[in-house]
Amino acid sequence: MVLAVAFLIIAIIVALIFIPKLKKQQDRKAVVVFTILLLIGTALNMGIALKVHIPSPLDLITFIFTPIRDYIVSFTK
Repeated sequence: MVLAVAFLIIAIIVALIFIPKLKKQQDRKAVVVFTILLLIGTALNMGIALKVHIPSPLDLITFIFTPIRDYIVSFTK
């Protein structure tokens, strides 16, 4: 729990440092992308710290391409 709170505090500090700099440059798209990526990264790190099962992106790729592979392999038999 302490580690999750530490990740949250670090993310807030990073946001407080970089978002004002991006706003000064009037780069709205960069602020949005930075915020989204920071939120995703913080959520994933907090999940890992709290020992939440986070599936690998490879699981989705395997789920999608296994039937395709089986279909192609069926032609070679």
